[in-house]
Amino acid sequence: MNCARIRQTLDAWLDGELDPATGAEIERHVSGCPACAGLKEGRVALGRQLHADLPRYRAPAGLEHAVRNSLRGEKRGPTWLQAGVAAAVIAATGVFAGYWIARPVPDGSLREQVVASHVASLGTARRLTEIASGDRHAVKPWFQGKVDFAPAVRDLSAEGYVLLGGRLDHVGGGQAAAIVYRVREHVINLFVWRAGAPADEPLSVTPARGFSLATWTESGLRFAAISDTDAREIERFARLVRSPP
Repeated sequence: MNCARIRQTLDAWLDGELDPATGAEIERHVSGCPACAGLKEGRVALGRQLHADLPRYRAPAGLEHAVRNSLRGEKRGPTWLQAGVAAAVIAATGVFAGYWIARPVPDGSLREQVVASHVASLGTARRLTEIASGDRHAVKPWFQGKVDFAPAVRDLSAEGYVLLGGRLDHVGGGQAAAIVYRVREHVINLFVWRAGAPADEPLSVTPARGFSLATWTESGLRFAAISDTDAREIERFARLVRSPP
């Protein structure tokens, strides 16, 4: 089982649709792979968010009767009314599903995914960094060929932010680079991934489940810096990351 296969089967696994042997194999891989563990946590958080936010609609009158008649295996074909009701339901379901699949992931869901990936990374040193190095000239090249962009890796040790390394992760339904720093005893995860829209967005600092979260979009990339340090600290860090080297 590899990361590519996990991305193909993760949703089916979380929905309980796979056989026990395959599920156990996925569980073993996820438990030892920080990127896939973050992807799993992001999917779980997104599912909770969608379950909380999705509107619910009552089935049209007559649908239950039409379905029951069709399940009785009657030899005669469906009536025009039954066929019309079924077609209307299918069309409405398709439009609604298409809307939710095509719509941008809400900021609330992105925050949940960032939080989930951050928390998952704190379990062990192996989850936190796949390349453990304080040398930005070692960390930056490590991402080559692993993501389709070149994340900037800044040496901010003179400002009190010590580079610990980096890893691959998942945010917003896609692959992200995670660059890891430490300020005093606080770990900072800086997530970088492809932005869904080309427009730049200004720096914003908000609380997220007890963490301080700074987000912004720049040059087609989206950034999220998260830590359990205070809001002023994470804002200072984000402004240093954004400033010219």
